Amino acid sequence: MTLDGWLKRADELCREGRYFEAHEELEAGWMKAAGDEKILLQGLIQVAAGLHRLRAAPGKPDGAYYLFERGLMKLRACRALLAPGGLSRLETQLAKMKAAGRAPLSFRLGLTTS
Repeated sequence: MTLDGWLKRADELCREGRYFEAHEELEAGWMKAAGDEKILLQGLIQVAAGLHRLRAAPGKPDGAYYLFERGLMKLRACRALLAPGGLSRLETQLAKMKAAGRAPLSFRLGLTTS
């Protein structure tokens, strides 16, 4: 599967609220990837894991927030692989989620390749 295919699959699973499954499926792509694609997929894995943690334990958000920040750091480092605007929207949505202290039942990642 291409990087864009992995991004679309992760988006599909997150839209269904299947954050853990998104994390698991992305790992399959991460194991085969190299270079910046591997880093980008790892960042997305961390965001998906953070969404899962926040949804499973909203009263203990620190681990989820840590995963969001680590994941975003990796995504920012590889932003050249992403279509413009997607990462900024994701950052805004995650900030709103942190302010609310909970993960939505479904979530659109909205990342595609450039």
